[in-house]
Amino acid sequence: MAGQSGEAEQGTPGTGEILPHPGPDGFIWIPDWIGNGGAVGAGLNMSGPPVTVTVGCQGGSSGAGEVHVSFGGGTTPVEFTVACPADTIGRGSAVVPVDRISSLSVGVETSAPDVHWGLTITQPDA
Repeated sequence: MAGQSGEAEQGTPGTGEILPHPGPDGFIWIPDWIGNGGAVGAGLNMSGPPVTVTVGCQGGSSGAGEVHVSFGGGTTPVEFTVACPADTIGRGSAVVPVDRISSLSVGVETSAPDVHWGLTITQPDA
């Protein structure tokens, strides 16, 4: 959704858990967010293994929806879309080599303001 400034309106924290905690390999964990949002982090091992970005989502009261994910910044961000069923959790992931990452930032845009989503960004120890 576009706000009056032309930028996407930000959502609000949810109270559930769309994706479980990623454990010790996790850099970012957002258990439940409703509507547009994102995150920024630091601390990747830039000479280490690839990073995995995982998004889970569920449609809101208006039914099924989708989320569009953009990760990594720079001129070639990794982008993918995840279908969000109304009655279960849809999931999608991308594995990204660290040499394609210019920042540990991720943006999530939802097809409707009541779509719930969760996010993890993980990198295993080298």
